[in-house]
Amino acid sequence: MAHTKPSLFVSSISLGVTVIGLYVIFVLFVTIGFGSYIYRTAWQAEPVALSAPQEHQTLVADIDNLLFIIKREQDLERAKTYVTQDIQIHAARMSDIEARYSRSFGAISVAKSALRAEVDATLGKLSEYQFALAGPQRLVYDTTLDTLYATVSTAQPTLRAKTAELQLRALMRTLGDGLENSDVDLDTTDRFTALHDEAIGALDILSNEVEAANSASLVIKAEKTAMQAQIDELRQRWAGHNDQILALQDTLGPGDPARARLSALSLNFPIFPDILMRFVSFPTIFLTLIVTIASGGLGTVVAFSRRYYSSKHADTLTLSRLFVNVGEGIAAAIAIFLFSGAGMLALTQGSGPANDVELSPYTVAFIAFLSGFMAEDAFASIQSAGKRIFKPDPSATQNGDVEAQPAQDG
Repeated sequence: MAHTKPSLFVSSISLGVTVIGLYVIFVLFVTIGFGSYIYRTAWQAEPVALSAPQEHQTLVADIDNLLFIIKREQDLERAKTYVTQDIQIHAARMSDIEARYSRSFGAISVAKSALRAEVDATLGKLSEYQFALAGPQRLVYDTTLDTLYATVSTAQPTLRAKTAELQLRALMRTLGDGLENSDVDLDTTDRFTALHDEAIGALDILSNEVEAANSASLVIKAEKTAMQAQIDELRQRWAGHNDQILALQDTLGPGDPARARLSALSLNFPIFPDILMRFVSFPTIFLTLIVTIASGGLGTVVAFSRRYYSSKHADTLTLSRLFVNVGEGIAAAIAIFLFSGAGMLALTQGSGPANDVELSPYTVAFIAFLSGFMAEDAFASIQSAGKRIFKPDPSATQNGDVEAQPAQDG
């Protein structure tokens, strides 16, 4: 028994908070639904007058077209913002790629400098062996050396290190062949062989470093090209969005009174942006249905709260009972809406052709509120109407009995 009162207290608080929350929700939907209905019908009755061509006046009279134009323009502006953000992100990535691409040239330059330094050092070491060559072999070596200098001097600056390396390899082959054909001692031949193997190994390593640096630079260049293509595509998309916005503004300019009047619907709420514009874009019959459902739920909550604060029924009301009552009230309100739409209740407004006559949201909402407030009576009325619909025809029943009687006599 000691835990009964705190438990009831907590249950009472949760029930009260739920009732207040349902009040807020249903009142909000009733307000927005009726406000949207009034706004839409008032626009259709008295559209904004413009001193514009006939096609523009026809456009302004159609609120659905105006809402579509403004909503489409807002979507395009939002898309432009996203594209702009993507462009900025890609531009930052492009800046990083360009920085890495610039550094790759430094790595290539360092590798080429090391290769060229190795070539020059090897040429200096080879000079002591040229004097050991015989006359004809010396002439061939000097000619090959002159070709090396001439080829390197005429090569492109970016290719001079690699050209010098290739010419050096050819020069060492020429020197090796010359030493074999000349009368040199075995010690000289061994020292040249050791120098040749050491130089070729160093040239291979440095040449591979140059190739690796070039390959890395080409990879970065390809990445830069791909990123630039993405940026160009984003800029084209941004330009396309901007052209569409300008085209829409040509139809409904920024200074048009119709745009100014509709701008009140473009309020950016933190939770549901442009909620008023979305509701106004609904057909009036759908707005009537929303108001009917909200009014039925509101009437149920009012009835429940009145019963809750009476000492006679407070102990029997629970949170689950509240939701059951709200469901019943909404169901009764929908039934009222269907009865009205089916012509079983005279709740229409307007005159003229049948298409111009529609349900009166005020009457339907009021009866829906009463059906939620007095759910038992509402369901009793609905049941009574159902009995009248499905009640058999007395005359048909009597005729059936008369026809069946002779068959029994026979």
